[in-house]
Amino acid sequence: MRFHPLSSDVKCPACDAGLTFTRVRLYGDVYTCASGGPCKCQVMHYRDRVTKACGFAISQPGVFGKWTPCGQAPGAKVE
Repeated sequence: MRFHPLSSDVKCPACDAGLTFTRVRLYGDVYTCASGGPCKCQVMHYRDRVTKACGFAISQPGVFGKWTPCGQAPGAKVE
């Protein structure tokens, strides 16, 4: 599924750099830290199962952070 692009206000939670779209996953979109340094933080942009609202969470190996609404309606599915 391809959602709308995340706002430029959404920053890497580890180093406060911007985020770059990486790929589409089965249930959402993956963004990676754009710092170019050692930070490899990933953010998952997806829709909450209960509320159907669009939001994002930190996605690290073994850890999935708290979902935060992004305040925008989900975009149309791109095939």
